[in-house]
Amino acid sequence: MIFSKHKKQGAEVGRAIKKTLLMGTEAHITKKNNKLPAAAINDRYIVGFIIYFSAMSIDMVFKGAFWKSKKRMEFLIRCWQEVGIPMNNIYDFLKVMGDPIKEGIWDKDGQYSQGKNAAALVLTSAYGVLNREELQNDIIVLAQKIAKKRMQISVENNSDLFENSALAAAICEVTIQRHMKKYYSEL
Repeated sequence: MIFSKHKKQGAEVGRAIKKTLLMGTEAHITKKNNKLPAAAINDRYIVGFIIYFSAMSIDMVFKGAFWKSKKRMEFLIRCWQEVGIPMNNIYDFLKVMGDPIKEGIWDKDGQYSQGKNAAALVLTSAYGVLNREELQNDIIVLAQKIAKKRMQISVENNSDLFENSALAAAICEVTIQRHMKKYYSEL
């Protein structure tokens, strides 16, 4: 049982990603459809977010920097299955990861990089490790305003952990959820 803990962790991250993506669609409001729109799975912005968020989670959340590649792949595959990514797309994801030439092909319009950057901002803000340049990023400035308003309304204490969580949620709202709403809210 101990040997499959990383797969359970992958599934946990996959559920979080899927929930985050669905929050930008009507499915979140109506609770009718718990499945991502098929077109979203091929959207390079969404794909960049999913790949980078899941891969960064291994190191940042689960301290898996020294995991063997097999264990990392099992985590990622389980994560992406939970999101609802078909196996043929999962194989494509695995081929692209870490291959700058293939990533360049996927990023011809810049959407893949934007999705990766959104994932990086979410995770680094959640852990309070944004650098000075990132703190001046338009996305962060807007997200900080949203987070500040929410924290004033909330009865929770304003610990650093709560502030970081509020900021990470606001970054999701102004990046990936806004993208989902713009392109997939009617699907």
